[in-house]
Amino acid sequence: MQRFFNPKTGIDIDGLWIDMNEAANFCDFPCADPAGFAATAGDPPARPAAPPANGTQIFQNQKRQTSSSNSTTSTENLLNPPYAIHNALDQLSEHTIRTDLIHANGLKEYDTHNLYGFMMSMNSQKGMELRRPGKRTLVITRSTFVGAGAKVGKWLGDNLSTWDHYRWSISGQLGMASIYQIPMVGSDICGFGGNTTETLCARWAMLGAFSPFMRNHNGDTSISQEFYLWPTVASAAKKAIGIRYQLLDYIYTHFHRQSKDGTPLLSPLWFHYPTDKNTYPVDLQFFYGDSVLVSPVTQENSTSVDIYLPKDTFYDYFTLAPVQGSGSTVSLSNVSFTDIPLHIRGGGIVPMRVESAMTTTALREKDFQIVVAPTASGTATGYLYIDDGVSLSQSKTTDITFQYAKGTLKASGKFSYNVGNVKVAKVVFLGVKSQPKGVSVSGSGAKSKGFKWDSATKTVTVTADIPLKGAFTVALK
Repeated sequence: MQRFFNPKTGIDIDGLWIDMNEAANFCDFPCADPAGFAATAGDPPARPAAPPANGTQIFQNQKRQTSSSNSTTSTENLLNPPYAIHNALDQLSEHTIRTDLIHANGLKEYDTHNLYGFMMSMNSQKGMELRRPGKRTLVITRSTFVGAGAKVGKWLGDNLSTWDHYRWSISGQLGMASIYQIPMVGSDICGFGGNTTETLCARWAMLGAFSPFMRNHNGDTSISQEFYLWPTVASAAKKAIGIRYQLLDYIYTHFHRQSKDGTPLLSPLWFHYPTDKNTYPVDLQFFYGDSVLVSPVTQENSTSVDIYLPKDTFYDYFTLAPVQGSGSTVSLSNVSFTDIPLHIRGGGIVPMRVESAMTTTALREKDFQIVVAPTASGTATGYLYIDDGVSLSQSKTTDITFQYAKGTLKASGKFSYNVGNVKVAKVVFLGVKSQPKGVSVSGSGAKSKGFKWDSATKTVTVTADIPLKGAFTVALK
């Protein structure tokens, strides 16, 4: 690995994708002749070094474990343990390493199974750091264990191009991001196995844009499924990816927060409404960050969806018009295959770029707009974190807190990172019931260019020129 990732002679890569590291094993259980199977398949390659001596300790403070030290005293119990997971295959050891094997140091495969992929991905991450010292790494692994999310990301493994797997991808990424603390997670968009359809791929392209890790990927025995192959899918993907890019700073801020205190960047509804029992079974909607509610159409070839809106104030993401949730199901119709229902939760302030871009480098040159979505009581809070995007250690960062109350937006915090000529070009206030008499903008170098009130959507759009170099205030009069 050191040779592979050598800074001077090693392969220079931006990211690493590790597959099959459960470890996978295609010798059908019980695999009576593994050596013969391997010889026929031409595996494995020659070992680069001798195996460790018996008794070698891998883990600190770990006493050698023998087969008699476990409550399951027979080999049969290790193959068929009392606690049977809902395994998709007949046997727990099917297509992987047998769980009754004892490692050279006495540890049982049954006890250490998930550590194989964990250790492989963590050491691969260390190798990538050696290749590009001081820069962040991107490692996506299939097999994980507790703590992996601090260093690597995960995709949800080989799925199928079916509507069930499309739906299951939502709960899969919610579990990884919000419970297991692996925030960089996503599924194979449009499905890996089997053949997708135009409508499934269109829906999945839009849903996948709200996965932290977004990738369209499938097997070599399936039909091609690049987004551009179907007009509907291309249109859906362009729209969703455009939104994704506009919101990159917003979700990057949530990535940063999760790395600091564990607050998940994706969350189920009940995380935000723990006393509303109706949110407990909702597994087809989720929050992208604190403020953006994603409610995809999940039925095959349907253009309608029933969504749950808690008793709270929301705003339609596209029209910005207020929507009052009453703690009940709402039926949305005429949702085309190039649309996905999105709402902004009242109480949030969403920083986004004024427009999308083709690359993250180009995006970082776009101005910001700040969307203020107040609660029924007229308050809102939000955050924006900016750094250079690549360094492990940041010398200068911008970390802004937005607070809104009584018609006034205040931005305060640290403004150390140099964003160049990028400024706040718009501030959009939602839920404004009457036209203000005017607006005021204050802050070093900040100035207002006017405002517009929309009586239909109850919004006020302030056009401004506010440098991201210090605190500022925008107030409705």
